[in-house]
Amino acid sequence: MKENAANQPSGRTRMEIAVYPLGTGDASVSKEVSEIFAVLEQCGLYYEISVMGTIVEGSLDELFALARQLHDIVFSDGVKRVVTVIKIDDRR
Repeated sequence: MKENAANQPSGRTRMEIAVYPLGTGDASVSKEVSEIFAVLEQCGLYYEISVMGTIVEGSLDELFALARQLHDIVFSDGVKRVVTVIKIDDRR
């Protein structure tokens, strides 16, 4: 599991997200995955990468905006189909 040290957990809303690029025309998706990691590094939110997805903490608005950005960035390389799975844990 990888954690970014810049931001520590804050107890805010959590999102688990997994983005699956389909129809890439290649067995490798390393380019798409590296673009997703670049967005995560720039977002400024606390995140942990696990084998099944990435957990991110932030406000609900920040998380939905990030989910949209991660989903859309994969299409920029000509990928024809993207499946994004999101789980939200929101305490109020």
